[in-house]
Order: sequence, then structure tokens, then C-alpha cells
Amino acid sequence: MVDLKGRVALVTGASRGIGRAIAEKLAGAGAFVVAAARGDNAAATVSAIQKAGGKAEAVSLEVTDPESIKALVSGAVERHGRIDILVNNAGITRDTLLLRMKRDDWDAVIQTNLTAAFACSQAVLKPMLKQQAGRIVNITSVVGQTGQAGQANYAASKAGLIGFTKALAQEVASRNITVN
Repeated sequence: MVDLKGRVALVTGASRGIGRAIAEKLAGAGAFVVAAARGDNAAATVSAIQKAGGKAEAVSLEVTDPESIKALVSGAVERHGRIDILVNNAGITRDTLLLRMKRDDWDAVIQTNLTAAFACSQAVLKPMLKQQAGRIVNITSVVGQTGQAGQANYAASKAGLIGFTKALAQEVASRNITVN
């Protein structure tokens, strides 16, 4: 992996699974990791990173709340001077056949998996543009390309995230910001 010493990485959904593994890997490469999750759920991730000799902090984030996102990003920039990497990993499922799917389950998945990535990306773009560099990584799923019975909401959110990623990559490539 690339040497990330001096870099600050924000990882959403960093409390477990893929998000935790990403946070640990980034810290292992030398990045200071801002591990974001609901409540104090990222504390165990930060503890593991610190025990391994890495640097990290746990922050509370409700990815469906734009004000929570803005506060987290401005606070991180204030504390660390920059955000170099954003990993939009936070995601949920509310699986059921479309015929039985409640509108609240549709909305929750779209808000968490797609709209939150938009809001987090938008929030970090200003500091990244100012520093003339940045990396945004959006975690999607093969289901966004293939679909999956009982996951219309999840598949739609991940397909939307793929399209969002491609469009944003074109918008900011000339500014030394990559989006993958």
C-alpha cells in the first residue's frame, strides 16, 4: 500500500465489517483515521488501530443528517488541517420483495446508501479543492449492476452510487481529486 503518513482519512460506517477493515488498512499505511459511525460505535475500531500503533479518532455521525455531516467535516478539518481521503462506506439493507416493501424502508436505504455519499462528498470537496488534492472512494456492490430479488431498494441505491461516482469523477478530475 502507498505511504499515507501525514494524510487524514475519513471513513463512514467504520464500526464493523468492510468499514472497519478499510479504517485499519488506512491507519496501517500511516493515515490518521477519522472513524465515523453512529453513537460511539467506532470506539472499538479506534482501539484496535491504536493497539496496532496507528492513529485514529472515533466520531459520531448520523449519515442521514446533513448538519451532522457538515459538523463532522468542519470539525475534522479544524482539528487536523485537512481531509485527504473520504471513504463512503456507510450502508444498510432493508430486504423484502417490492410488493411488501414499505416506503420507509425504501427511503431509509436510499438516504443511507446514496444520499449520504452525496452529502459527505459535497462536504469534503471544499477542503479538497483548497488543498488541490483528494481521494473519494465509494463502496458499492455488484448488486448495483446485476440486481437482486428482494433488494430493489439496495440495488437502486448502489446503481445510483455507481453513476454518482462516474459523474463526480469527471467533475473533479482536473482538480487532482479522484473518485472511485
